[in-house]
Amino acid sequence: MKPKISLGIFILLLIAFPFLLPYEGIIHYINLIFFFAAVTAAWNIISGFAGQLSLGHSAFFTVGAYTSTLLYTGYGITPWVGMVIGALISLPIAWLAGYPTFRLRGSYFVLATIALAEVLRRMLIYFRGITKGSSGILLPFKGSFKVLQFPNETGYYYLFLIMALLVIYVGWKVRYSRMGYFILALREDEDAAEALGVNIRRLKLNALMISAFFTAAMGSIYAQWTCYIDPDAVCSVEFSVQIALAGILGGMGTVWGPFVGAVILVLSQVVGFHLMGGIIGGVYMLYGALLITVVLIRPDGVIGLLEETYRFLAKQLSGRSATRAAN
Repeated sequence: MKPKISLGIFILLLIAFPFLLPYEGIIHYINLIFFFAAVTAAWNIISGFAGQLSLGHSAFFTVGAYTSTLLYTGYGITPWVGMVIGALISLPIAWLAGYPTFRLRGSYFVLATIALAEVLRRMLIYFRGITKGSSGILLPFKGSFKVLQFPNETGYYYLFLIMALLVIYVGWKVRYSRMGYFILALREDEDAAEALGVNIRRLKLNALMISAFFTAAMGSIYAQWTCYIDPDAVCSVEFSVQIALAGILGGMGTVWGPFVGAVILVLSQVVGFHLMGGIIGGVYMLYGALLITVVLIRPDGVIGLLEETYRFLAKQLSGRSATRAAN
């Protein structure tokens, strides 16, 4: 079966899934997979394709979540509009974070993103008159499409599915565009790419701003999904590490790696909580074990193993078909 046909069937099954298995609990976990797939796919544009590891991507997520929430609770502006405004606000923040650090080499960008997330978290706690501080903001639940809310998990299922496919599609367009080939060149060897006339800093900034835009948009959707946000929940290093973990497990720099990584991340959460009685530390131990295993055995992520398996099976099937035709 051709890859495009297989992909089409897979997407059709995803669309029909809520009708095939209409259980809210299961759909909730599928929503988590789509959510992490979308956020990780956005992270992958800068950290996977461009090779600029970010461990503070929750900062952009927070910008989207708090912008749409404050505009909605304070001024009655629909979160649909707030989502766009938050995503646009994330662009200059990404530029300010990347412009000075992209002039340097090494781990400076990683440290800058961690610092950005921590500074933003502290600011949200300090300006409690606006952000409610550590108490967080509780959003009224109306279950209306106008305010980016749905009465059940099925509505969010399709929203997260659309966002996951959209961000993955954008990642695919970036990966196989002229910009994408330049980005991959600078990831492999910055000096060689610069010697060939590639504007390294501009490419990194463009990749970071695209990544920040979609990460902030997902922050707005998350706020309406949970109806509650606080600095420690949306702007923690822990959340940024979860995003990076999904990307590494699935396969950094690949188009479908974020989706595969999101599946592994959410399944490990479910298994970890059930096996270890809801102990958070136990889940982190499982994360660590998975990460060590993948890095040692499959440095290119699980998606690499899946691609090899697919090619092997396709070769075997084509070989059998040729043998039958010859006979």
